[in-house]
Amino acid sequence: MKFQYFIRLFLLSTLYIQYVKANTFEQAIVPIYAGGSFVYAPIELLPNHPDYFSIKSQGDNHLLAWYFETDVQYYQIEALINGQWQTLSQNVTSSFYHVPLSTGATSYRIRGCHNYGCSEWKESNRTVSKETDINAFYADNIVIDKFHSVTLNWVVQGASAVMITSNLGGEYSNLNPENGSLRVKVYKETTFTLSIADFKGQKQYTEVTVGITPDSVVSKGVKTEYIQPLYDINQDINHKTILAFDDAIYFATHDRKLVHYRYEPNAQTESKWQLIWEKSLPGVINNPPARYINQLFYSVSMFGGKSQVCSVSLAGSSQHTCTQVKPAQLYASPIVVDTTSLPQSHLSWLQKLGITPIESQAINGIYVFYANGEIALHSLDDLSAQPRRFAFPQSLQNEIIDTPELFIGAPNTNSAGWLQFAVRDGNRLRGLQLPIAQSSNSLLERAMSLFSFGDAETSQSQNTQILNQAWSAEL
Repeated sequence: MKFQYFIRLFLLSTLYIQYVKANTFEQAIVPIYAGGSFVYAPIELLPNHPDYFSIKSQGDNHLLAWYFETDVQYYQIEALINGQWQTLSQNVTSSFYHVPLSTGATSYRIRGCHNYGCSEWKESNRTVSKETDINAFYADNIVIDKFHSVTLNWVVQGASAVMITSNLGGEYSNLNPENGSLRVKVYKETTFTLSIADFKGQKQYTEVTVGITPDSVVSKGVKTEYIQPLYDINQDINHKTILAFDDAIYFATHDRKLVHYRYEPNAQTESKWQLIWEKSLPGVINNPPARYINQLFYSVSMFGGKSQVCSVSLAGSSQHTCTQVKPAQLYASPIVVDTTSLPQSHLSWLQKLGITPIESQAINGIYVFYANGEIALHSLDDLSAQPRRFAFPQSLQNEIIDTPELFIGAPNTNSAGWLQFAVRDGNRLRGLQLPIAQSSNSLLERAMSLFSFGDAETSQSQNTQILNQAWSAEL
């Protein structure tokens, strides 16, 4: 009993305050419950050191870079000069450091420090020569079942640090700065962002989104004169039309409906999908609707080779607006082009190669590809306005069934930097350049040309403009 009392008295007298200065660092302590009360015991608390400490020669300097650990306040760097370690800096608060070659250093080492001490020394273990760039970032599956895992893969070059974050708060840092894979469990639609750092602290980003397979929604619907292949199995959903995001799902049925369900978690009862609204249609939808800000745009195919384009508000009113019925068949979904909201990742590699992206001059609007090759361009703000007309430079061999893809032309091609549509014509892909606004050097005139459909454009809407074909390729 006396011995225990002596120990408690010693700890309380020597560690009465929380931190004790020792060797210019503070002493870390932790509370320990003993004998019915808390006492404080000293512990060793050192920060982490970076797993990858990289070096790159550039001009007359050695560029040093690493991942800045979250538990580090500053770094100390030493250089091996004439066989001895010499201090370069005692207080580096960035993730990079430049050393003149004239110092004669043959190697470097680094350690992280905070109030309670410094980590072990870490010598440089990577030599980098390539320019910094993201070669690939992808998931092994873009749609998985809820609470299953997805593997994220990356290949980069010339990077000093790699990190992956998610829009749900996940963070995976100090990753392999060349290539690797990461297994992550996903419970709802998640966007993962890959960021890489160069040797000057600048970063590049790209992202991938992983969706969740929606729960089965059983809806027998109404038997009509149209073919309904899933009607007899109580699952009359056109699965090709499913669009899911933010715990909501939109899909079309074979009995001519557009349906909106939302997943409603409930801690008290079983969570389930709730029907928010459904809209009866004059025809069927063949491809997933296109989402733009707070609207969905979709194409409706009708009996007798007719069609129309519609939009529905997602702001709670579920208000539908449609164009006039057109005597032309339409299978593809509308494609929304807004050059002010293109992902920056689409443009970074162009700018890196010194290519000025031309996409900012492309005409904004809702592009509609009819099965026979006609192309209509509607205003972003008013579907009822008269559309502009465009056409293929060559006749199509097959009907357009799938929705074209929108992308930016690759370097070292005739269409580098141009926004393009990739259109499938049977077993051939065709690349069509988006039309460019015809405007003067006036910024005001250019803005009006990009973002509006004024009287000048309306007066020309009956004239059909031929789009440029950038390339074609066999599948």
